[in-house]
Amino acid sequence: MSDLFDEDDDLMEEVFSADDTVPIDSEDMPSKNTVLDARRRLEQVLEEKRLRDELDDFVDY
Repeated sequence: MSDLFDEDDDLMEEVFSADDTVPIDSEDMPSKNTVLDARRRLEQVLEEKRLRDELDDFVDY
């Protein structure tokens, strides 16, 4: 084979260990309300798409 596959072993090294911790600033985290608002918007978009698909199926029938 080629040397290309032999070099893949070097890429498998772990950069971070499981014991590493990363500090998180609470200012950088989105608030709970923001997450819920985004979730509601996503649910509405999905519901609109489902209704549009149902309407298209009905019109095609």
